[in-house]
Amino acid sequence: MNYKCITSKNEMTEGLFGMVLLFIFEVLPILETNNIDISELKWDICTTNYGEIFPNLLEYNSEYINPNNINRKIKLFNLRTMFPQYTLGDDFNKLNKLFFKYFKIPKKIEEISEEISEYYNLSNFLGIHFRGTDKTTDINMNNPISKNEFYIILDSFLNSNSSIHNIFIATDETDIFFYLKNKYNHINFLTSRNFNKNLFWRNNHDILRNGTEAMVDMLCLSKCKIVLKVSSALSAFSKVINPDLNVYRLNALKMYTDIPYFPDAYIPLFEKNDNYTEECNKIISKIQQDDWTKTHKQMFNNFYYQLR
Repeated sequence: MNYKCITSKNEMTEGLFGMVLLFIFEVLPILETNNIDISELKWDICTTNYGEIFPNLLEYNSEYINPNNINRKIKLFNLRTMFPQYTLGDDFNKLNKLFFKYFKIPKKIEEISEEISEYYNLSNFLGIHFRGTDKTTDINMNNPISKNEFYIILDSFLNSNSSIHNIFIATDETDIFFYLKNKYNHINFLTSRNFNKNLFWRNNHDILRNGTEAMVDMLCLSKCKIVLKVSSALSAFSKVINPDLNVYRLNALKMYTDIPYFPDAYIPLFEKNDNYTEECNKIISKIQQDDWTKTHKQMFNNFYYQLR
């Protein structure tokens, strides 16, 4: 047997979805085109901010492989730079099957999101995701959106959709939850934090819990009826988990490299509406300027994965 181990030791220093899961996902077309047997494959991925990814935040779909039987180690970063290279596309149904061919969500994490979903019936919820911190200032990859602009857009959306009475919030900005909860008294606001007291708001010192929190938020968003989001890989991965999810991106993503930023770039843009306020529609126009779809969509449209 030709057992292989894909490794990465503290080379990934950024976000769980924007770097770690993205880099892992990007090598799957390489494994597919080389007909790698997943039963002979082990993943050994350790990260700076989240520790060991397997089996804490992901499990791989193969039996336990004795490390003594591994006869070839392959660095994840070497795989990502080998030729030919591939770019992931916008066929979320096929990408969902590809992801779950190799991986599964750990039972302990799935159970938290399932418990929240079943108790509150998330299928009747609007999910919203506001990614703060660097996303509010980075002008190279996306058009930043301020909290106030986010509030104005959400206000118009809610005023035009009076049937919404339940909202699930995923955010790293604690004050957003309390601001919205105090403003809209007729709406039931929920976060994974006020359901599971073992989860924390942000940047606690337990790196494994940081990862668990992010995974639970992503899974909960994937179970909502509709999702409104700012540019962020976390909420975009909810479309990978649930390809049928109605999810919309508020602000622009730019062509930061030669390919769109997967999977966030393929989330459709939130559209202006005559029922929204003039201020709201002006904000939407502003924050969606220079989106990659305006110049490159014809090059990256309706595909599973393709040569880069």
